[in-house]
Amino acid sequence: MSGTRAFLVRRLIALLGVTALAVIALLAAYFGVSRNSAAVTGRSTPAILQVAAAIDALDASYDEAKRSISSPTAEFEGLSEEYRNKLSTAKQSLAQVSKSTIGGESARGSLRTTAALVTSYGDTIEQAYASRDNPTLKNAYVRYADSILRHDQSGILDRLKSVQKRQFDVLDDQTSFGWLLSFAWWLLVPGLFVTLAALLVHTQRYLRRHFRRLVSPWLAAATALLVALLPLAVFTYQTQDRLESARTSLTRSTIGRTGGPTAREVARTMRSAQWQAGAVGWIPVGGAVLAALILVGLQPRIDEYRFQPR
Repeated sequence: MSGTRAFLVRRLIALLGVTALAVIALLAAYFGVSRNSAAVTGRSTPAILQVAAAIDALDASYDEAKRSISSPTAEFEGLSEEYRNKLSTAKQSLAQVSKSTIGGESARGSLRTTAALVTSYGDTIEQAYASRDNPTLKNAYVRYADSILRHDQSGILDRLKSVQKRQFDVLDDQTSFGWLLSFAWWLLVPGLFVTLAALLVHTQRYLRRHFRRLVSPWLAAATALLVALLPLAVFTYQTQDRLESARTSLTRSTIGRTGGPTAREVARTMRSAQWQAGAVGWIPVGGAVLAALILVGLQPRIDEYRFQPR
């Protein structure tokens, strides 16, 4: 094998190897950021908002129940409509979130227990209302309802806040860049693509010297394709920025009272990220085209030396 053919064979293997590594690294890095855009919008947002709504509704229901039970007109009006609406909101939110909470099986188990406690809490409030003419018994039921709702660790609100914390941990994982993605985007992917670009440029110069060709159109196209992949880095920055904005919206203290507006805000924030996430499918296609351009650009030059004497 002549020295030129041996060099070209080695260079072809190097180019195809670096191309494969670069495409795999880019695919993993891009997917690592874009994969969570749909999960944040479709799963995390409703689950977090439903738990927050249940917390706010139950907290407000207790004060409204006390006021209603102690009202001079309690005998005629019964427990207020406001209290019943708050309790109904909490039950509906818990029923919805227990089907698809992002906190895992432990969170779902905690929510099932919490739903049973909410029923017990509502029954106790009813008993307090029924005993309104007996201050001692009424106050005992009210204190017991307060204990069911607000007891440290075992109370409804503490259980829900524990679930909420696990949800926020999942949300943080979904929206944080992390050291692995930072390494991929700041070092690995740029390093591999710069190496690939340098190899392509050096190969074209080598061909120009040895084959008297001004330019290899196939290798020039391969080099241009590398530049065409740069928008993916821009898409990644935009997607990450939107994920962090969504996290900010979902961790505000007012989300229990502003569930609808917050959900719409997150949906607007993440809307563009949905189609950008779909660009991940073009990365392997681009990689295959890049490898084909390199092969078509070098194989004919290698074949010219196939029958050269050793």
